[in-house]
Amino acid sequence: MTASLAALLEDDLRKIAGPDAEPTSMTVDYGAAVSSLKGGVHASKAWIERSTRSLVFVQAEARAEDGTLVAAASAVFRRVTQG
Repeated sequence: MTASLAALLEDDLRKIAGPDAEPTSMTVDYGAAVSSLKGGVHASKAWIERSTRSLVFVQAEARAEDGTLVAAASAVFRRVTQG
């Protein structure tokens, strides 16, 4: 379950960072509820924490159906310009 959960969070982070951004780092923290997760992730969301000309700092979280935090992720993306 954790591999697909990490992939879900990474997809959310990539979408919110934008198509012109490439990942430089990503951290996933799993909550205690991940071991008892039966029905899958009910909701996930991502947001931009901070943005500069060249970097985007993003956060994401995944929650179980009962609202329990299952995992949280943070990442830094570098903006790239296509030449």
